[in-house]
Amino acid sequence: MDQRTSPFSSRFVRNLLAFGIGFALVMGAQVASADELVMQPDINQAKPGTKYYVHGLSMAQVARKFGQPGRKLAPEPAKGTKYQPPITRWVYPEFTVYFEHGHAIHLVKHHQRPK
Repeated sequence: MDQRTSPFSSRFVRNLLAFGIGFALVMGAQVASADELVMQPDINQAKPGTKYYVHGLSMAQVARKFGQPGRKLAPEPAKGTKYQPPITRWVYPEFTVYFEHGHAIHLVKHHQRPK
């Protein structure tokens, strides 16, 4: 069989084959990296019944659940401004709890800052 008539001698077929192999490698790398993200638990997405779910708890209930925070930040914005409702933050070593009118609305985990 002459090389000129071989189906793999065509530039189009070689490029198509190279594209297919490259595409398969890229898709395989994306699947591998997605597995790493799914494996880590995220307290920012806490579901009802889990340890870090605080939505709707009063300040007293949060204090009983996690203890006293390291810092209690004043409500922002200050009372009397047009931006309402005021949001109060309690800062714990690993996370911050946000309150609206004395009830927890969210818990956010602290992340390491890149250096």
